[in-house]
Parts: sequence; C-alpha cells; structure tokens
Amino acid sequence: MVFTLRCIVTLLLTLSLSLHATLASVSSLPTVDANADEPSVQVYAYQDILRRDTPRGTLQGFLEAAYNQDFITAAKYLDVRYLPENMVKEDASLYAKQLQAIIERNIWINFSEVNDTPSGMANDGLPDYRDTFGAIAINGQEINLYLQKVPDQDIGFIWKISNATLAKVPKLYQDLGYGPLVEWFIENTPDGYLFKLNLWEWALLLSYLTLAFVIVMPITWLIKWFVLRTNNQFKLEISAIITGPFRLFLALALDRAWLANTTLSALATEIIDNAILFVLSIMWLVWSLIGLCQCIFREYLIKKGNKQGASLLRPLVNFVRVILLILAVLIWLESLGFNAGAILAGMGIGGIAIALASKQSIENLIGTMTLYSAAPIKVGHLCNFGGMRGTVEEIGLRCTRIRTVDRSVIHVPNAKLAEMEIENISEREKIRFKTDLRLDYSTTAEQLKAITTDIKALFERHELVDESPLRVTFKGFGLHGLEINIFAYLGTTSLPKYQFAAEELQFSIMDIVAQHGSKIVPVMPYVSPSA
Repeated sequence: MVFTLRCIVTLLLTLSLSLHATLASVSSLPTVDANADEPSVQVYAYQDILRRDTPRGTLQGFLEAAYNQDFITAAKYLDVRYLPENMVKEDASLYAKQLQAIIERNIWINFSEVNDTPSGMANDGLPDYRDTFGAIAINGQEINLYLQKVPDQDIGFIWKISNATLAKVPKLYQDLGYGPLVEWFIENTPDGYLFKLNLWEWALLLSYLTLAFVIVMPITWLIKWFVLRTNNQFKLEISAIITGPFRLFLALALDRAWLANTTLSALATEIIDNAILFVLSIMWLVWSLIGLCQCIFREYLIKKGNKQGASLLRPLVNFVRVILLILAVLIWLESLGFNAGAILAGMGIGGIAIALASKQSIENLIGTMTLYSAAPIKVGHLCNFGGMRGTVEEIGLRCTRIRTVDRSVIHVPNAKLAEMEIENISEREKIRFKTDLRLDYSTTAEQLKAITTDIKALFERHELVDESPLRVTFKGFGLHGLEINIFAYLGTTSLPKYQFAAEELQFSIMDIVAQHGSKIVPVMPYVSPSA
C-alpha cells in the first residue's frame, strides 16, 4: 500500500508537470479568461453586463460561468426561444451544463479566431446574424455549433448560443457526453478545479490507478513467489524487477486501457495521451532489464575467464542507458508537439563543438575501449612499453598507470598506449633458456661428446625443462674455444622460478665440464696479472 500511495503522489506531480507542458505546446487551448485576446486584436467596449455584445464576449462569458459551475448564469447565454417540444426553458441550466461537457470533451477553442464585433464575422458564407464557433464530427457527419444574434431591449441586439444548436444538445450529450460512471463521479464529487482539471476527473484518475494496483499487486507477488522458488542465480534481481518497474508498467497499462474507454474532457484526454508516467514506467523497466542483462553477461564472461571484458560492460551499459534516456525524452517532446528533428539538429551542432573541444579526451576514451576490447594488457601484467618495462597497475578511462622496475610510476594516455608496440612478458606460457658454452681447445673429441651427452641428459631429467624443443649441440670452432649451443624452454611463467632453475642448471653444467677434465674459457683470452 505504501508503494501504491507513493505512485499516486508521483502521478499527481507528473500530471501537473505534463499539464503545464501541454498548455505550452497546444496553441489552440481553450481558455475562459476574458483578457486572453492577442495583443494585436482590439477588445470591444462591451455595453451588456454579460458581454453578449459580440460572439467572442458571449462565448467567453458562457465558458467562464460554466467553469465556475454557475449554470444559472451560463443559461443566460443560451437562446431558449422556439425550442423543440421535448425541451423547456426551465431546464436551461441543465442544457448549459450538458453543452459545457460537450465542448470540454470535443472542442479546442481559440478565442482569437472568434469575432469580437457586434456585426459578427463577415464573408463566412453564413447569414449576418449567425457565426460558428466549432464543429463536431459524429457518425461521419460534421455538426456545426452556432452563435446567433437575437433582439435585446437594452442595446438592441445581443449574441447567444443558437437555439438550433441548443436543440441538438440533448442528443449530442447522449452520444458525446459523459458515460454513467463519469456521471456518478460528477454527482458525488465536489465542484471545482485543480490544475484546470475538474475535481471529479482527478477522483476518477486516482480511483482507476488505485484499482489497477489492487489488481496487479497480487499477480506480481505470485510471480515473485514462483521466481524465488527456482534455482536461478539471478532470482533476487528478477523478483526486484517484477515488484518494481514491471508492477508499475502493468498497472499503468491497465489504467490506460480503462481510460481509453472512458469519457473525459479534452484537456484530460490530452494529458493522458502525453503518457509521461507511462513512458517513465517503460524507461524504468527497460533500464532494469539492461541492468539484469549486464549481471548475466558479466557472470558469463567471468566464468569464461574474460575479466577484462566483464569490466568493460559497466561503461558500455551506462552509454546505452544514456542513449535510451535521450531517445525517451525526444519521443515525449515529440508527443507534446515539439520538433524533435530540430532538437536533434541543435544537439548535433553542440555535439560537434563539444567533440572539437574535447578531442584528446575522446581519443583517450576510444583508446580505453580498444584496450578493454582487444585486451593486449591486463592489470598485473609485466610488459615492455616502447623501451620501458613495468607492471600494469590500473587501466583508467583516461590513462593507464604503470609501475616500472625502478618502482617509479608512469601514467600513459590510453590513446598513445593503444598505438604502442607492446611486448607482454606475462603472456608467455614458458621462458626460453639459451646459452653458448665455450670450452678450451685442449678438450678432446671424446670429452666433448661426453660433455654434450651429459648436459642433454641433465636437461631431460629436470622437471621444468620441456621435452621439445631441446638441443645441446657442438656448434663449431670459435675464435676463443669450442662452442656448444644449449637451447631449451622452461615450463614456467614466473621469472624468479625461472632464475632459480636456470642457476641450478648452470651450476650443474660447470660440474659436468669439470668432471670430464675440460674447462670453460671466456670470450676474450684471460691474461694472468703475473704474466
């Protein structure tokens, strides 16, 4: 129930904002203000106390009185002469009330287009004593509503709503007026207006919305109960969507379906058609579904070992959400009558200016997306970056932080880093062991063969040395000694572990050479100081 009350308050605030936007966007909005004329139109100096001197004064006076629920005064603007037999003058206030309902339901009136002179509109194809103020389409036929000049004892002639039009009011009200449910709300709701909507309309809207939540809430609770009983990994996230945005969306969809078959005023219908709250519910639902998809895809990438791609999901999802928000706002503005194309054009020009001003930032952002998507480096990797070696500590949105082997920190812009030639040392699956051994020329062929055989056996026995490729060969006669080439791979990616294994192998090689009576000579002949 708290959630329902919160939604009702949200509806009140949203409808008020939507109403103001509607009033600003619809140029033909009806008004009951006698001073609402355009500045360029000269207002007639009325002589009649009810301003019935002109068609505009009559129409404004009638709508003002009806707006104030003063239907006795409103009846004075009706021509009740020569009515059909089934209509009587005593019911004039009832006819005024029905006529107001017909106008509210079906017509937008622009008073600047209604003549404000005693003679009425000229050259409109009608008699001099008659003007039209609107037309209603019913059953494929167009019915015009007329104002008519009638005699008056005080000023000679005044304008009233035509008796011919008044004769059609009961039938029009039966076809175009309010239905039985609305009539009940009208009779049982106090008279008055809130944000230019009848109080009974607010009562009807809130009643429909409350009833929609009463129906939808048990359904969503039942769906949530079934979801929580499953073994789905994301059942908590799904249940939150069901009892949040999905519940609101269902309630508003049901509410709009009811309102579509309910007779309301033209202003209320216009506000409902703007559908700001319904659009917000759709946005909230899609926003939540995008978040759920992000969680599902993130877990999938982590299980696949692609943590880098999982970390890229968040900025991408935020980008998609921003685009969704912009599109929703543009669609709503288009429904209000604004030119979304012009808005997009303005945004395009502004976007170009912003892009030029933030060129470097955009390049770094693109570089960041490249580093995340291609993943040439990851946090913790030891790499060579254009002649320097260091460990990646953080890949930010603008730059990457690298800790060098000297323990200093370097920040490299991602746009520059994406163009560098990067040697990723941490991506090695094994480390190469390669050395050239030089023996003294006094070494015999038998000693040389035994040394190469024992060294190869040493490598074959070692647990870290791969079986292939493994080569221990007599390379040839070098300038300073007999050269033996040793080539192998150690199956580790840890540099310290490799160094300990390489040290162990090199000590063993020295022992083998010494056991066979030979010795290792340097590249340059060693000269004793005593010599």
